[in-house]
Amino acid sequence: MHAYTSQVENPIVQSTRDKEPSHFIFEIESFSSLQESIAKTGTYRIESSEFSAERQRWALVIYPNGNKKQEGSNGYISLYLKMLDKPIGGQSVYTSFKFFIFDKIRETYTIIQDVRERRFDAGHLEWGVVQALSIADFNDPKKGWLVNDSCTFGAEVYIIGGTAATSRLCLTPLRSSHPFRWQVHDFPSRTTDVDSSAFSIEGHSWKLHLHIGTNDDDGEVRSPLLYLCLDNGTDLIGGRKVLVHCEIVIKDELLGSKDTKSVVYWFDSDNNSYNIGNILKEGALRNQPQHEGQMQIQDRTVTFEATIKKVFSCTDTFED
Repeated sequence: MHAYTSQVENPIVQSTRDKEPSHFIFEIESFSSLQESIAKTGTYRIESSEFSAERQRWALVIYPNGNKKQEGSNGYISLYLKMLDKPIGGQSVYTSFKFFIFDKIRETYTIIQDVRERRFDAGHLEWGVVQALSIADFNDPKKGWLVNDSCTFGAEVYIIGGTAATSRLCLTPLRSSHPFRWQVHDFPSRTTDVDSSAFSIEGHSWKLHLHIGTNDDDGEVRSPLLYLCLDNGTDLIGGRKVLVHCEIVIKDELLGSKDTKSVVYWFDSDNNSYNIGNILKEGALRNQPQHEGQMQIQDRTVTFEATIKKVFSCTDTFED
């Protein structure tokens, strides 16, 4: 067993063992592609589906390039445990936990543990290790942690007799990359919301939604907002999520102009729509014909083309 003290954390113990984690296993496929996609969200973190331990719900959080909000994170992978059930009434949960990463060559688990107990409360729902693992070591094929662009992490939150829950986040192969095409003909004079027909990509149903809002003060129609919606979001139960990379082309058939929006967003049962933005204030539709120095809004046909580029899906969480 090797112990060392991190510059930004209290003493960290690193060891190995043969037995798998008792409470949670998180298998990730197409790791490099996932890393590229989450970078576009600006959060640079991977959050697992939920698992249960200590009669609480938790999630494993991974920062592949380190938690930049913490000093000393450069060159390291940061690992955190997140409590999903917020304590109420000043309650606290004291816990000790371990992180795991599977060595696929030697078929052993490397254990990373902050030996101090951590206090989870309403003001502090995440604890972890900033310098959990060197990025250079993680990418070294001789270490066995990243093999064929896949890796396996795990967690234990100290509980007696726990049974592991397993969730897998993987890149779903897309059998078709043809764009979905939707036209709105009475744009922008329409005063009611409108939905596109649904289009299905690898087991999930999607649609575009054009929201026509009104100004509460004067009743005038505001510039419309375009949304990408997961049509069957209620299917993502038990904390399941899907990360989608979608490109949407907006074409103004009158002016012959177009604009492309890139969407990278985590969808789940509670967050099943993404606001792409105000499509009149920016992009292809912002330049309107002028008439005697005044803005002239002329009806036209607008075409929206949505192409799903990547889909990362969390499988069901299994518990014996």
